[in-house]
Amino acid sequence: MYKMADVKPAFFNATTIAIITGASKGIGRAIAIEFTRRCKKTLHLILTGRSEKDLNETLSIIKCSSEYSPQKVSVKLVIGDLGRQPVFPSLLDELFKDIDSSMFQHAVLINNAGSTGDVTKFTRDFAASDSSSIQEYFFLNLTSTLLLSSKFLSTFHPRTSGSDGSTRRTIVQLTSLSAILPSASWSLYCTGKAARDMMHKVIAVEEPDVRVLSYAPGPVDTSMLHHLADNSAATSTAEMIKACHEKAVTPEKTVRVLCDQLDKDEFESGAHMDLYDIIGVPQ
Repeated sequence: MYKMADVKPAFFNATTIAIITGASKGIGRAIAIEFTRRCKKTLHLILTGRSEKDLNETLSIIKCSSEYSPQKVSVKLVIGDLGRQPVFPSLLDELFKDIDSSMFQHAVLINNAGSTGDVTKFTRDFAASDSSSIQEYFFLNLTSTLLLSSKFLSTFHPRTSGSDGSTRRTIVQLTSLSAILPSASWSLYCTGKAARDMMHKVIAVEEPDVRVLSYAPGPVDTSMLHHLADNSAATSTAEMIKACHEKAVTPEKTVRVLCDQLDKDEFESGAHMDLYDIIGVPQ
């Protein structure tokens, strides 16, 4: 184990534990696969998602990677819905169960799981009867993310983990341009993304030894993009999303860009970084 005074190893050149939410498909799955390909040393993946079938498919793809070997990569699957408040405490316990933080040089949390909320309504259309669904939205997109981050920070904190303080810690959250750009009929989605961005900025201030990045992956060809195009109440917003389809990237492409940035490690901790800030807007 390297000492605190030493230069810490590059992002993908350390014995690593990575907890990835929303890993059953899309961007979360792509991150798990790309980490498997890039990590040069032992990697322990903890993947969570709602679908057992889809999580097992992610695992099958990882095992088919030419870089995979059971000696190098171990995978734990945790099936569960982070948005279900009654089961969240047990799900959180299962995610962090039996982790020996002293075994890892690098601990990574990928806060990827999220939802759009109800985009079929303008703000004026919400009523008191919607309070439960609004609370569910914020529990998944904000509360659970805060509690996951808190558990991660305490698990891998020198004062509570018993480590010598040399473990590198990284938190990445998947955000959106909607965190900074309002769109009609997306009051929940934009508010949730903005709040998550600020929460991660606060973590960066509170924990200067933790590298924190909010990464907006651009328009990605996933079911979420199609859902937003088909269900947004505001015509202008729906048309904007449909136009984005022409410029949409695959989960694999945007994840490669993300991993390149993590490897370079030149971003300001707490920053919001957009795909198109890096590769430029397609003409």
